[in-house]
Amino acid sequence: MRKMSVIALVAVLAFAVTAQAQYVNEVFEVPRISQPPTLDGMRGADEWAGALQLECSVSVILSDGAELGWLDIENQSTVRSVNQLNQSEGEDASVARTDADVSTQIFHAWDGDAMYYLGEVTDNVHDVEGGGEARAWWERDSFSLYIDLQNTKEEVTTCCDGPYTALNIVNFMGAPQSSSAISVTWERTIQNVRETTNDPDVIEGFEYGYSFVEDEFGGEADYVIEGAMPWETFQRFNLPATPTVGTEIGFEWLVPDPDGDDGYGGQIQCYGWADNPASFSTWLMSDAPAGPGAGTAVTQDSWGRVKATFNQ
Repeated sequence: MRKMSVIALVAVLAFAVTAQAQYVNEVFEVPRISQPPTLDGMRGADEWAGALQLECSVSVILSDGAELGWLDIENQSTVRSVNQLNQSEGEDASVARTDADVSTQIFHAWDGDAMYYLGEVTDNVHDVEGGGEARAWWERDSFSLYIDLQNTKEEVTTCCDGPYTALNIVNFMGAPQSSSAISVTWERTIQNVRETTNDPDVIEGFEYGYSFVEDEFGGEADYVIEGAMPWETFQRFNLPATPTVGTEIGFEWLVPDPDGDDGYGGQIQCYGWADNPASFSTWLMSDAPAGPGAGTAVTQDSWGRVKATFNQ
């Protein structure tokens, strides 16, 4: 099977987006949680009640293309998302590059201490081996949050060294945090360039819980990641102040899915294009309640989606 490095692949796709000079910038209200979640990799009965729920899946990408516009319909790249999954060795063609390959539901909430998320993954193959390079989080089942802490919406036309102002990437691997020294990877902007670290002193505060749930969501290797990212940790580099109600932060989700490949094995991207903050969607920190007693999750099709605008 043809292999392409993630850097080269994203560079090609970023160029395609830039050539179109058109993005969909959406704003999603993120409810404020009344009680921080217990990071055990399980969504309790009301622990995440009222949280913002977003889906990242091939179905969402296809819907984006149909509703918002295609950049390249053959390669399933849209104005705000892209299907970069591969058909791995031994993977059935009817499964590869579909929701049965990988799909996710992601719940979001915040408070004055941290940003929280819980990701439920439907997956057909569990793979956290990678190619042996510590920084290569894209070679392992995981969640990668691309977050522009100052919501710059700055146009970056070359991957992957910017120049950036406040781009951060927090990757939580699909394995217990205690199982590996590389289970948490943080890329932050230093002097306009992305710098990667697994240094425990630097990433202190980033924590997550993990559970492998087999076929819980309909796959064969499903798992859950439940994470907390303290504002204090982000303030060491690119976050100027603790967010309050009304603060806006840019974001996009990238979910790697290597499926046994030795190196980069594919991924999906939703709510933006990884290396170009101009394409990112926006979190709007809200005082709407989340947590025990808050009611059902807020989905992207209700008041959780505030507005959608095209920038050209």
